[in-house]
Amino acid sequence: MLFSKPKKAVGIDIGAHSVKAVQMSRAGRRLHVDGAGMALVDRNLINTDPVAAHAAAVRDALRTIFITQSLVVGALPGQTVVIRYPRLADMPEDRIGAAIEKEAGQHIPYDLSEVFLDWSLLERVTEGNDRLLKVLLVAARHEVIDSRVQIAAAAEIQYGILTVDSLAVADAAESCGFLQTGETVALVNIGLTSASIHFVKDGVSNFIRDINWGSREFIQAIVRARRCDYDEAEKLLCAAANEAEAQPQETPPSEVQEQKATPNASLLDPFEDEFDVAPKTPKAVVPSQDADKPIQELLVAPLNKLVAELRRSLDFYEHELYETPIDRMILSGGVAHLMIVRSTLEEELGMKCVEVANPAQSALTFGNASEMGALYEHPAQFMVAVGLAARGMAEL
Repeated sequence: MLFSKPKKAVGIDIGAHSVKAVQMSRAGRRLHVDGAGMALVDRNLINTDPVAAHAAAVRDALRTIFITQSLVVGALPGQTVVIRYPRLADMPEDRIGAAIEKEAGQHIPYDLSEVFLDWSLLERVTEGNDRLLKVLLVAARHEVIDSRVQIAAAAEIQYGILTVDSLAVADAAESCGFLQTGETVALVNIGLTSASIHFVKDGVSNFIRDINWGSREFIQAIVRARRCDYDEAEKLLCAAANEAEAQPQETPPSEVQEQKATPNASLLDPFEDEFDVAPKTPKAVVPSQDADKPIQELLVAPLNKLVAELRRSLDFYEHELYETPIDRMILSGGVAHLMIVRSTLEEELGMKCVEVANPAQSALTFGNASEMGALYEHPAQFMVAVGLAARGMAEL
């Protein structure tokens, strides 16, 4: 129980691969990062007891952070919630809640008794002669929330706020000063098993889509080609990333081909294998020559699907929703720093500017380097945690 109003906020990002934690306070008018921590999730334990595995990682990530009298903010995975952008006729704010409750059934694919609903008024817009309210509507099933609360209880913490990871990335971009007036930015956050693309225009959330593509696709490609185990493949990927950054290539890979969707399908219809997120066993023996290919070449094929998914999302946003081109793309997550990812997206998507998020070089201020943990070493992986802490500070 908190006996006085907390002055700090702690954002805890629970991922499939690792847990990141960030503690924030306020230094004058600026947000200050007091400390950060990161811990890997035990891959063996997660198969037998996922709650215990994640709880242990949470405790480890918080080992250098004193969270007493801090507001703790967590996130639900974007692919487990439903996010919609309904537009309602303009009305006084005290009537919006009732109107959303009435309209929610048309936007949420679950019985409303099965979900927790929350909403936020984004802006008032004019379309023709109509004055409309643009609303962000989020619905999370009770069992999804319960699973996060269960992990928190096992880690002996208590959430004050629960939000969504894709929304937290936008909060981080805003608090870091990455967003500019008059531009539309695509925030792409890549996790181990999934990715999200969040379109933000003039600092306002416009559209979010979650994609069943994650950095595990890279690791699996290495496992198949090199006939090695998961841990060795992960080491090879990290080594290749470090080598590529030490010796940048001038010409990005050009072998990525667009994955074609089913004829007459919607731009956002899933690919046939989109819902299969479990590791796949190759049906055919991998040709022996693949074992000699450089790691960078092995990553080209997994990038096919990411490029195709992002292209479909961009086309849908630019041509179906808004006639507005994307000015910039900002990458975050575990493989955001890989040169092949940035250069391929720039080339294949025709993006003039693909950046890697670095909250360590932003409008935020920071404490001692010794208290930052892995944030300085892996800044792009901390965007969700930074956003969660910033969200907490907005409430204090």
